[in-house]
Amino acid sequence: MSLRVRCTSCRTAFLTPIDEPGATVECPKCGAHHRLPQPAEREDTPEPQAPSSPARTPSASVFVPSSASQTRSSRRRWFVGLAALAVIVLAGLAALVLWPRLKPHPIDPVERVAQEYLQSLIKGDETAQRRWSTIEEPPAIRSFQKIHRDRSRNRTVKGSFAPLARLHSRIESEFTYDPAIARFTPKNPLGAAGETLDAVHAAKEKAEKSGIYEKMASGDPNDIFDAAENFGKVFTQLAEGALAPKKILPTYKLLVDDARPPIPPAQKELATHVADNPKTWDALLKRPFHTLKADGPFIFERADVDAEVTDQLASLGDPPTTRRLSLVRFRLEGIDTGWRITSARRVLPGAGDETPSDREPESPGSAAPPGTPPTAEPSLRRSLGDPANPPDTR
Repeated sequence: MSLRVRCTSCRTAFLTPIDEPGATVECPKCGAHHRLPQPAEREDTPEPQAPSSPARTPSASVFVPSSASQTRSSRRRWFVGLAALAVIVLAGLAALVLWPRLKPHPIDPVERVAQEYLQSLIKGDETAQRRWSTIEEPPAIRSFQKIHRDRSRNRTVKGSFAPLARLHSRIESEFTYDPAIARFTPKNPLGAAGETLDAVHAAKEKAEKSGIYEKMASGDPNDIFDAAENFGKVFTQLAEGALAPKKILPTYKLLVDDARPPIPPAQKELATHVADNPKTWDALLKRPFHTLKADGPFIFERADVDAEVTDQLASLGDPPTTRRLSLVRFRLEGIDTGWRITSARRVLPGAGDETPSDREPESPGSAAPPGTPPTAEPSLRRSLGDPANPPDTR
């Protein structure tokens, strides 16, 4: 049977197979020698259960930790577990708070197109420039930064393309498009010529019946002014009737404005944008817009992106300038142009949305002081018989 002994030098408890009273045993840790006490001197401690393993040899010994050591180890494990749990909870809270900020945001498709286009300008890649834009003369830049989509300038127009499809069918049946002059010519020119001749002869008969020629020959100033006024009415009727451009050489905008029944507002806005930018739409669709005859729904979107760019010819240290890129996208059934850049204009400091071409040059000294209301220039009125070019009396 084994005997439990505690070393008086290093306070280590150990088991020894020697249980003879008065025998000397050696501490396996510090090597101190101890004499086994007599049976009456032994501590009243319960003997440990004999293990099921084979009996140990007399030279083997096993360390048994004290109850205080076990208590300290148990407390350490408890504190370590609590600290690990606290770290996990704090890490989870930090992840919940920071993840919306740290997670990668998807790139806006409009900003992505603008970025690709600006990079193609820097690299001089003409193929990529034509892929992302319809600009014939792209700007020359050295670098760019701070791309920002101005969502307050977004514009989306949608509706049915059927009204424009009906207009395009009528245009195709009555006119032929001449891309050289960007106008339509009547397929039956004799009909327009005959209508013009009829209107001219009708105006002549009306002038004869009203006595315009006699009034002009009378020499009376009142009759002459009356005759001139009647002539003006005749010419106005001819200009707005048979001789009107929408009758002889109409543009797409004139045909849209003169459509019967009138084009709805959404469809008219789309058609007006096409009429104002024919080259852009030819590049977008690779075909004339008036050849589209689909009657399904359409979506027309516009957006603006501002970018800080450095021009190629800028000097070292010059501040970057703002370029406003305008993009459009048109979808109609199987047609999707994707986002394409249609203009890249410079935004001058303090000019806002106004471009240099929108301003008229002012002559020196013509600016009025602040707060002065604008005054109309006096009109020069001439009397009957005054020379066409009066002499300069200054």
